[in-house]
Amino acid sequence: MTEPFGAIGASHLIQLAVTAFYDAVPSRRNGSLRDNDARAIYPEIYLFHVGGAFGDHGSFDFWPARKEIFLPAEARLVLDAVNDRGITRLAVPDGIPRSVEHEWKEPAAANDRISTVLVYGADGHVVDPTWQIAGLTPATESNVRRVLDPERRYASGPAEPDYPQDALLQSRHWRTRTELRRSEAAEGLAVAQLRRDLLRDARGLAVEEYRTASVDEALALLV
Repeated sequence: MTEPFGAIGASHLIQLAVTAFYDAVPSRRNGSLRDNDARAIYPEIYLFHVGGAFGDHGSFDFWPARKEIFLPAEARLVLDAVNDRGITRLAVPDGIPRSVEHEWKEPAAANDRISTVLVYGADGHVVDPTWQIAGLTPATESNVRRVLDPERRYASGPAEPDYPQDALLQSRHWRTRTELRRSEAAEGLAVAQLRRDLLRDARGLAVEEYRTASVDEALALLV
Protein backbone atom coordinates (compact mmCIF):
# COMPACT_ATOMS: atom_id res chain seq x y z
CA MET A 1 0.00 0.00 0.00
CA THR A 2 1.57 3.27 -1.12
CA GLU A 3 -1.05 5.86 -0.17
CA PRO A 4 -3.60 6.51 2.59
CA PHE A 5 -6.13 3.65 2.78
CA GLY A 6 -5.01 2.41 -0.63
CA ALA A 7 -5.54 -1.25 0.29
CA ILE A 8 -9.29 -0.61 0.41
CA GLY A 9 -9.15 -1.03 -3.35
CA ALA A 10 -8.23 -4.69 -2.73
CA SER A 11 -10.72 -5.29 0.07
CA HIS A 12 -12.65 -8.04 -1.72
CA LEU A 13 -9.41 -9.85 -2.52
CA ILE A 14 -8.28 -9.68 1.11
CA GLN A 15 -11.61 -11.00 2.34
CA LEU A 16 -11.61 -13.86 -0.17
CA ALA A 17 -8.10 -14.84 0.91
CA VAL A 18 -9.11 -14.83 4.57
CA THR A 19 -12.26 -16.85 3.83
CA ALA A 20 -10.24 -19.42 1.87
CA PHE A 21 -7.79 -19.71 4.77
CA TYR A 22 -10.60 -20.64 7.15
CA ASP A 23 -12.46 -22.81 4.66
CA ALA A 24 -9.32 -24.90 4.12
CA VAL A 25 -9.10 -25.72 7.85
CA PRO A 26 -12.39 -24.86 9.60
CA SER A 27 -10.90 -25.27 13.09
CA ARG A 28 -8.85 -22.12 12.43
CA ARG A 29 -11.96 -19.95 12.65
CA ASN A 30 -12.22 -17.52 15.55
CA GLY A 31 -15.92 -18.11 15.94
CA SER A 32 -17.06 -16.27 19.03
CA LEU A 33 -14.56 -14.99 21.54
CA ARG A 34 -16.84 -16.62 24.07
CA ASP A 35 -15.73 -20.04 22.77
CA ASN A 36 -12.07 -19.18 23.45
CA ASP A 37 -10.96 -22.06 21.18
CA ALA A 38 -7.16 -22.42 21.36
CA ARG A 39 -7.09 -23.75 17.79
CA ALA A 40 -8.50 -20.52 16.37
CA ILE A 41 -5.82 -18.45 14.65
CA TYR A 42 -5.55 -15.43 12.39
CA PRO A 43 -4.34 -15.87 8.80
CA GLU A 44 -0.73 -15.12 7.92
CA ILE A 45 -1.52 -12.10 5.77
CA TYR A 46 0.60 -8.96 5.77
CA LEU A 47 0.02 -5.35 4.78
CA PHE A 48 3.10 -3.39 3.78
CA HIS A 49 2.78 0.39 4.29
CA VAL A 50 5.33 1.75 1.82
CA GLY A 51 6.40 5.35 2.31
CA GLY A 52 4.21 6.21 5.30
CA ALA A 53 1.63 5.08 7.83
CA PHE A 54 -1.52 4.78 5.77
CA GLY A 55 -4.31 3.79 8.15
CA ASP A 56 -5.24 0.99 10.56
CA HIS A 57 -6.48 -2.08 8.65
CA GLY A 58 -6.82 -4.42 11.62
CA SER A 59 -10.49 -4.98 10.80
CA PHE A 60 -9.34 -7.07 7.82
CA ASP A 61 -7.58 -9.53 10.17
CA PHE A 62 -4.13 -7.98 9.86
CA TRP A 63 -3.60 -8.93 13.49
CA PRO A 64 -1.58 -9.10 15.72
CA ALA A 65 0.03 -5.75 15.06
CA ARG A 66 3.18 -7.30 13.54
CA LYS A 67 1.17 -8.03 10.38
CA GLU A 68 1.15 -4.39 9.35
CA ILE A 69 4.70 -3.47 8.33
CA PHE A 70 5.92 0.11 7.84
CA LEU A 71 8.69 0.65 5.29
CA PRO A 72 10.41 3.54 3.54
CA ALA A 73 9.66 4.01 -0.16
CA GLU A 74 12.69 2.02 -1.23
CA ALA A 75 11.91 -0.96 -3.43
CA ARG A 76 14.91 -2.99 -2.30
CA LEU A 77 13.79 -2.81 1.32
CA VAL A 78 10.21 -3.68 0.39
CA LEU A 79 11.34 -6.81 -1.45
CA ASP A 80 13.51 -7.74 1.53
CA ALA A 81 10.42 -7.55 3.75
CA VAL A 82 8.31 -9.57 1.31
CA ASN A 83 10.94 -12.29 1.13
CA ASP A 84 11.46 -12.27 4.90
CA ARG A 85 7.82 -13.23 5.37
CA GLY A 86 7.75 -15.90 2.70
CA ILE A 87 4.95 -14.27 0.72
CA THR A 88 3.49 -16.62 -1.90
CA ARG A 89 0.60 -14.50 -3.20
CA LEU A 90 1.36 -10.83 -3.67
CA ALA A 91 -0.90 -7.90 -4.51
CA VAL A 92 0.69 -4.62 -5.63
CA PRO A 93 -0.88 -1.24 -6.46
CA ASP A 94 -1.16 -0.23 -10.11
CA GLY A 95 1.20 2.49 -11.29
CA ILE A 96 4.17 3.31 -13.48
CA PRO A 97 6.79 0.53 -13.36
CA ARG A 98 10.23 1.59 -12.13
CA SER A 99 13.53 -0.05 -12.96
CA VAL A 100 15.12 -1.19 -9.70
CA GLU A 101 18.40 -2.92 -8.99
CA HIS A 102 17.45 -5.20 -6.12
CA GLU A 103 19.83 -6.98 -3.78
CA TRP A 104 21.69 -9.93 -5.28
CA LYS A 105 19.45 -13.01 -5.63
CA GLU A 106 16.43 -11.40 -3.94
CA PRO A 107 14.41 -11.24 -7.21
CA ALA A 108 15.32 -14.86 -7.93
CA ALA A 109 14.05 -15.89 -4.49
CA ALA A 110 10.79 -14.04 -5.11
CA ASN A 111 10.33 -15.62 -8.55
CA ASP A 112 10.95 -19.07 -7.14
CA ARG A 113 8.42 -18.71 -4.31
CA ILE A 114 5.63 -16.33 -5.37
CA SER A 115 2.89 -18.22 -7.22
CA THR A 116 0.37 -15.43 -7.78
CA VAL A 117 0.71 -11.71 -8.46
CA LEU A 118 -2.27 -9.42 -8.73
CA VAL A 119 -2.30 -5.70 -9.47
CA TYR A 120 -5.05 -3.67 -7.78
CA GLY A 121 -6.04 -0.01 -7.75
CA ALA A 122 -6.56 2.18 -4.70
CA ASP A 123 -9.78 3.38 -6.33
CA GLY A 124 -10.82 -0.14 -7.35
CA HIS A 125 -9.76 0.28 -11.00
CA VAL A 126 -6.67 -0.89 -12.90
CA VAL A 127 -5.39 -0.52 -16.45
CA ASP A 128 -6.37 -3.50 -18.65
CA PRO A 129 -8.14 -5.49 -15.93
CA THR A 130 -8.00 -9.27 -16.17
CA TRP A 131 -10.92 -9.94 -13.88
CA GLN A 132 -13.24 -8.47 -11.26
CA ILE A 133 -14.53 -9.32 -7.80
CA ALA A 134 -18.06 -8.15 -7.04
CA GLY A 135 -19.62 -7.76 -3.62
CA LEU A 136 -22.95 -9.57 -3.47
CA THR A 137 -24.20 -8.57 -0.02
CA PRO A 138 -23.81 -5.47 2.18
CA ALA A 139 -21.60 -7.53 4.51
CA THR A 140 -18.76 -7.27 1.97
CA GLU A 141 -18.53 -3.55 2.82
CA SER A 142 -18.60 -3.94 6.60
CA ASN A 143 -14.83 -4.03 7.11
CA VAL A 144 -14.36 -1.21 4.61
CA ARG A 145 -16.71 0.97 6.62
CA ARG A 146 -14.90 0.12 9.86
CA VAL A 147 -11.55 1.13 8.41
CA LEU A 148 -12.87 4.35 6.87
CA ASP A 149 -14.92 5.27 9.97
CA PRO A 150 -12.83 4.97 13.16
CA GLU A 151 -15.94 5.00 15.37
CA ARG A 152 -17.13 1.73 13.81
CA ARG A 153 -13.97 -0.13 14.78
CA TYR A 154 -15.16 -0.59 18.35
CA ALA A 155 -18.57 -2.01 17.49
CA SER A 156 -17.45 -5.67 17.40
CA GLY A 157 -15.56 -5.73 20.71
CA PRO A 158 -16.82 -7.98 23.50
CA ALA A 159 -18.56 -6.64 26.57
CA GLU A 160 -18.11 -7.87 30.11
CA PRO A 161 -18.92 -10.23 31.75
CA ASP A 162 -19.81 -12.58 28.88
CA TYR A 163 -16.29 -13.44 27.72
CA PRO A 164 -13.23 -15.16 29.19
CA GLN A 165 -10.73 -12.82 30.80
CA ASP A 166 -8.01 -13.41 28.20
CA ALA A 167 -10.47 -12.62 25.40
CA LEU A 168 -11.35 -9.37 27.14
CA LEU A 169 -7.68 -8.50 27.50
CA GLN A 170 -7.19 -9.17 23.79
CA SER A 171 -10.10 -6.90 22.97
CA ARG A 172 -8.75 -4.12 25.17
CA HIS A 173 -5.35 -4.45 23.53
CA TRP A 174 -6.97 -4.20 20.09
CA ARG A 175 -8.97 -1.14 21.15
CA THR A 176 -5.89 0.55 22.61
CA ARG A 177 -3.96 0.00 19.38
CA THR A 178 -6.86 1.28 17.31
CA GLU A 179 -7.19 4.37 19.47
CA LEU A 180 -3.49 5.15 19.08
CA ARG A 181 -3.88 4.95 15.29
CA ARG A 182 -7.19 6.78 15.09
CA SER A 183 -5.73 9.87 13.41
CA GLU A 184 -3.32 7.97 11.17
CA ALA A 185 -3.51 9.10 7.52
CA ALA A 186 -6.38 11.43 8.42
CA GLU A 187 -5.38 13.76 5.59
CA GLY A 188 -6.28 11.07 3.04
CA LEU A 189 -9.47 9.79 4.65
CA ALA A 190 -11.93 12.00 2.74
CA VAL A 191 -10.42 10.99 -0.61
CA ALA A 192 -10.56 7.30 0.31
CA GLN A 193 -14.20 7.62 1.41
CA LEU A 194 -15.11 9.39 -1.85
CA ARG A 195 -13.36 6.77 -3.95
CA ARG A 196 -15.28 3.99 -2.28
CA ASP A 197 -18.59 5.84 -2.60
CA LEU A 198 -17.97 6.25 -6.33
CA LEU A 199 -17.21 2.53 -6.66
CA ARG A 200 -20.47 1.46 -5.00
CA ASP A 201 -23.71 0.99 -6.90
CA ALA A 202 -27.19 2.01 -5.79
CA ARG A 203 -27.32 -1.01 -3.47
CA GLY A 204 -24.10 0.03 -1.75
CA LEU A 205 -22.09 -2.83 -3.31
CA ALA A 206 -18.71 -2.48 -5.01
CA VAL A 207 -16.96 -4.17 -7.93
CA GLU A 208 -13.14 -4.16 -7.83
CA GLU A 209 -10.84 -4.68 -10.82
CA TYR A 210 -7.58 -6.66 -10.85
CA ARG A 211 -4.88 -7.58 -13.34
CA THR A 212 -2.81 -10.75 -13.28
CA ALA A 213 0.90 -9.95 -13.55
CA SER A 214 4.34 -11.52 -13.42
CA VAL A 215 6.64 -11.37 -10.43
CA ASP A 216 9.05 -9.18 -12.41
CA GLU A 217 6.26 -6.67 -13.05
CA ALA A 218 5.38 -6.68 -9.37
CA LEU A 219 8.99 -5.92 -8.41
CA ALA A 220 8.79 -2.80 -10.58
CA LEU A 221 5.60 -1.65 -8.80
CA LEU A 222 6.70 -1.94 -5.17
CA VAL A 223 6.98 1.84 -4.61
